[in-house]
Amino acid sequence: MRLFGLPPKLRLAPLWPALAALLTAAVLLWLLLPGLLERSSAAHLNHTLWLLAGTLCPHLGEPRAELQARIHRLGADSGLRITWMARDGTVLADSAVPPSELPRMENHAGRPEVSSALSRGEGTAVRRSATTGEVYVYAAGMVTDAGGTSFILRVADPLEELNALRRHVAAALGVATLAAALVIVIIALWINRRVFEPLYRLIAGAGELASGRASRVEIPDETELAALALSLNRLAATAEAQFAAVRHERDHLMAVLSSMSEGVLVVDGDGRALLVNPAFRRTFDLAGEVAGRPVLEIIRHPELARVVEDTLRLGESQGGQIELRAPERRTLLLASAALAGGERGAVLVARDTTELTRVADMRRDFVANVSHELKTPLAAIRGYAETLQDGALDEPDTARRFTGRILSQCRRLQALLDDLLTLSRLEGVALPPEREPVDLHAVVQRSVDVLSTAAREKRVRIEVEEAPVPTVPGDADALERLVVNLLDNAIKYNHPEGDVVLRLFQSG
Repeated sequence: MRLFGLPPKLRLAPLWPALAALLTAAVLLWLLLPGLLERSSAAHLNHTLWLLAGTLCPHLGEPRAELQARIHRLGADSGLRITWMARDGTVLADSAVPPSELPRMENHAGRPEVSSALSRGEGTAVRRSATTGEVYVYAAGMVTDAGGTSFILRVADPLEELNALRRHVAAALGVATLAAALVIVIIALWINRRVFEPLYRLIAGAGELASGRASRVEIPDETELAALALSLNRLAATAEAQFAAVRHERDHLMAVLSSMSEGVLVVDGDGRALLVNPAFRRTFDLAGEVAGRPVLEIIRHPELARVVEDTLRLGESQGGQIELRAPERRTLLLASAALAGGERGAVLVARDTTELTRVADMRRDFVANVSHELKTPLAAIRGYAETLQDGALDEPDTARRFTGRILSQCRRLQALLDDLLTLSRLEGVALPPEREPVDLHAVVQRSVDVLSTAAREKRVRIEVEEAPVPTVPGDADALERLVVNLLDNAIKYNHPEGDVVLRLFQSG
């Protein structure tokens, strides 16, 4: 908080000792107040005890029931708890306890105030009552009746009344302290405003400027420091323009870094992090502040630390590759370069190449598998063709069997090529296929014609159930490949003399 634009500790500095003395006195009085009030209350209660003793002594010879009633009346009239006990501590009457409950009360010889009365003739104590559960100030004394029999008379005042008095005194003390403190503060502000206001404003303005926040200093022209304030205001205006330019460049840089999919780490010449972008935090699962921490403390990976250290040591670009196993397995390509402009430091860029590596592995495996799949039917076709060329053409049954197998291998090659074309279209960024009206009856018929030979060889009957359906927009070739694949699987996994039923109908 600032008062009139100045730090309060500067405004109140001349009168801090007075405030300290005032608060010390108030605290000491507050700490001593409970003891003073308790001693005063105990003394007053002890005086009341002997007044009550003088009142009760002439009546101690009365029957116990009458004496109990008298004690109850005195307790009600005085607002005190009055207890009459035998010398051995047995309770004979108590203004806070019904007569019927007296036989069940504990022996009071061990109570602190009673023990003191037995040993010294009188005693006081402040404690919680085991009988009623309330806190009392107790006073007890030894009294003797006309016959020379000794009794213990005890009076007790609830501590709540003492606490109420303490609260009233404390409130008065607090109000007095606050009033005195307010007077001191007002005096301090008045003195400082008259003497140190211009100087304090200049100090505050210079501090704001040093913190990167340019603010104008308002000083009356008649003061001796007006010229200095004018110069400081001009400097603040120049600094504000420079600060704005720096903030704009910083915001632009952070926007660029935040939009990057690659992780970026900037370190100083000692290998301590200066900043990281959100992608770097996500990649390495970083939480909390990382600025000022060593690289190896942020990311416990020796290869990454080596790349940064080599860049700082040699001042040259470095590269590397690391694998992360948590929270998931990933491959990162690292590239670092020294900061430009003569400042010692480095920038590290981490690019996640996991998907690229996986795709490359898939392509390599796919090429190997396709090569193997193509080699098998080609070798079979070549073998059948060479056998036919060597004279099998003159044997009709053998020639027919071999040509059928050649056709089967050709269909296998055609299926592989169709799969390759489909995969190429799915992976490529091609335009969507042109949609044209497609006659589904013609698609079904062409698909059945393509697989009729395979069905005969497998002795499988193909039955087509067609209902009238309209033409639909779509890719005829893709639909035909889909139907051919369905029929091919149905024939391939059927049994001899089996049936394949192809139904064409309109739903909905």
